[in-house]
Amino acid sequence: MVANNTASNGKKGKVLMIYTGGTIGMLPKEKGNPLSPLVPATWEKLQGFAPVLENLPLDVELQEMKLIDSSDMHPDYWIDIARVIRDNYKKFDGFVILHGTDTMTYTATALSFLLENLDKPVIITGSQLSIGQPRSDAVQNLVTSLTIAAPEGFKLPLIPEVCICFNNVILRGNRARKVSSSGYSGFATPNYPPLGEAGEHIEINTKVIRKSSTEGFFINETLEKKVMLFDIFPGISPEILNSVFSIDGLKGIVFRTYGAGNAPTDPDFLKEIERAINKKNLAIVNITQCPQGMVEMGLYDASATLSRLGVISGVNMTPEAALVKMMFLLGQGYDIEIVKEQMQKDLRGEQSINVFNFIYENRKADKVYKAPAKQLPASFDKNKIVSANIRIDEATLPEEVKQGEIGLAVFMNYPAADENTDTSIPQCLGILKGIYNGKSINLILDCTEQFKQIINPDRPIQLTIIAKNEHTVRWDGAFISVYTSVE
Repeated sequence: MVANNTASNGKKGKVLMIYTGGTIGMLPKEKGNPLSPLVPATWEKLQGFAPVLENLPLDVELQEMKLIDSSDMHPDYWIDIARVIRDNYKKFDGFVILHGTDTMTYTATALSFLLENLDKPVIITGSQLSIGQPRSDAVQNLVTSLTIAAPEGFKLPLIPEVCICFNNVILRGNRARKVSSSGYSGFATPNYPPLGEAGEHIEINTKVIRKSSTEGFFINETLEKKVMLFDIFPGISPEILNSVFSIDGLKGIVFRTYGAGNAPTDPDFLKEIERAINKKNLAIVNITQCPQGMVEMGLYDASATLSRLGVISGVNMTPEAALVKMMFLLGQGYDIEIVKEQMQKDLRGEQSINVFNFIYENRKADKVYKAPAKQLPASFDKNKIVSANIRIDEATLPEEVKQGEIGLAVFMNYPAADENTDTSIPQCLGILKGIYNGKSINLILDCTEQFKQIINPDRPIQLTIIAKNEHTVRWDGAFISVYTSVE
């Protein structure tokens, strides 16, 4: 939808501008000395640099908070911003937050979780050059932000989200990343399209905007701060992991791994992760180090074991989104299993895919294994299934068998299945096959089309796993992972 950047109906929108500091408001500490360090200046000293603001058909009020460099941003400050918005929510059509660029994406993400049932625009902006400099990008960023914060008077669609507006691009806040330390196009959403663009006209992509909530607005005021981000790197030792996991009070960690979610397969490395999850009850989320793409745990052996150990898929969340979402969920006091489930569900538009995992353990050698039924969550939507796969980990033949083929047929919602059941019937997800050479093997099978045909949201998932070779088969875990689209 395209709209002219001019008032149309005589109605003046009301916007609260919340000033937190940052480059946009920096001036030399010593007036007249351009070599003097830049420090945050009050808005009273800045407003003369932007006379165009007086001509906007808007009523703009200012709330000046404690002015900081955004590198000093803190979760408590996020909550303070949320409280300012709550206390003024009914008085204004929208909100503009002036913020430093270094941690802008963290603040945008945090507010997306703290502001519950949002139905007004919250626009965060700043600049790469301070407002007093001749080539500053500050005024344009600010004018565009104020315009989309009060859209009715400009014939613009409402964007009831926390957004970043920078260099004429409007981005979903919890999808954004800072991509340049100095370029005017400082932010992007690598895994999501822009919500809008501003040129001669402002164009809003209404297809990708979240719907306004019809529930009552309120804020969440608790975040768990004992979490951290950690990058996997070549040569990382189990001792380093042990030191990280031993940090006093640590509740959760976001692992940035290679590619599609891969990490070292060294047994000692994996033992540290297993110990952290099972003995220290840590929440561990897996996201990719790549700027684009997503984690697909189980696609390779290097990530399959992480999944079996209880590491959570972060799908295609940004590091900021994964970390702050973890802060938010742990801060609500949820049981760790609920945290794991919610981390893999889209809550605020922060991820493109929901992940549903159904896990079965079996450490006996069987020809036929009938798994307990697993209930589908209420949020599961059959019509949005993107893919499904079944994975079986650590499959082995009897000790006396040194070599042979393993074949495991998997039937879903057909408890009558036995060794003689025809595998061509619709209830068969498929046969997982592999060659055994004396060491356990992992098996994976794409069963998307079969799963779509069999699944019934009104009944639980029941699996029957049958060894199709002459020997019994022992395996440690069977996993069905189902991915559904958010949009």
